[in-house]
Amino acid sequence: MILHPKDRITPTQTALTVAHFTIGVSILVLPRIVVDKSGTSDAWISVLLGGFLSLFFGYVAAKLSQQFPGQTFYQYNQIIAGRFIGTILSIALIIYFILITGYQVRILGETIRLHVLEKTPIEVVSIAFISAATYLTIGGINPIAQLCELFSFPIALPLLLTLLLSVPHFELDNLRPVLSEGMTPILKGVPPTLLSFLGFESILILTAFMKEPNKAVKSTLIGIGVIIPFYFLIVLMTIGVFTMEEVKTLTWPTMTLAKDIEFPGEFFERFDSLLVIIWIMTTYTSFVPYHYATSLGLAQLFKKDIHYFIFGLLPVIYIVAMYPSDINSLFTFSNYLGYFGVFVAMFVPVSLWLIVKVKGLGHKKS
Repeated sequence: MILHPKDRITPTQTALTVAHFTIGVSILVLPRIVVDKSGTSDAWISVLLGGFLSLFFGYVAAKLSQQFPGQTFYQYNQIIAGRFIGTILSIALIIYFILITGYQVRILGETIRLHVLEKTPIEVVSIAFISAATYLTIGGINPIAQLCELFSFPIALPLLLTLLLSVPHFELDNLRPVLSEGMTPILKGVPPTLLSFLGFESILILTAFMKEPNKAVKSTLIGIGVIIPFYFLIVLMTIGVFTMEEVKTLTWPTMTLAKDIEFPGEFFERFDSLLVIIWIMTTYTSFVPYHYATSLGLAQLFKKDIHYFIFGLLPVIYIVAMYPSDINSLFTFSNYLGYFGVFVAMFVPVSLWLIVKVKGLGHKKS
């Protein structure tokens, strides 16, 4: 499948799309995961370290894609690693994207059933969400990027409001003493944090659509850089409000943080319901790009029209979403998915970049 000349997005749209690829589900569960792994109130430092590492890997992925303007990862990996290995790498990335989309659908269904539609079967919620997302996926990369651009402010504002309104409940003593156990616990919290930043690998696909591919690195770093303060502040506030021990017991720490918000005069109740709505928008603008990237990969791999795969993937995504038997199985599934993501998003791009540098492949002027 050859990219259409009209399928072009601006550097700003690229940065925001990378951000939406990244933020997704993790914003609800990151505090519990990083605190549980680090076992210390210094978990917020782990978030910063993970964010800086993700900037590095995002930089490598963007520099790699810049060497092959107009081509996606599915196309140029065969130039670098050969047709056979390149096809295997493409299939690995496609499988990873399919698993991510299924996971997002299931997390969305679990959250909506818990906080909004308690009596609605999760299957109904999942099918409705997938159907609505497919409508946008058919439009291609331009409407997807435009929607990410449009939804960015409406998503960021309630998150900032949640953090701001939680300040009265914040206790600085819950974060003390800083570095009381040294750096070892903090380093243990870095891997799960780094997994939460997965999504920057989207630049392996998005660079091919950029009007100015020479700005891919800048767009990637901005996209990741926008997410770092959100993750950092959410982890910091949840620990400061609930204490480290309590955060470990919360399934959805960020949602619990929103539940505790009280407005003067009680003129607005259930602020967490508003956060659920915003989070649905966030998941939507994360799911659709992944769905499109998966369909594009299959279309380029088999040299067929992308629409066949957009619709053909729907039952596969649904089966993946319904596979975990309960919430605990879902979180176990996400752990394995994260480590698989480390391979396709970090190890593979770095390896290919080293090969490009050694062999002198690609367009050096890029």
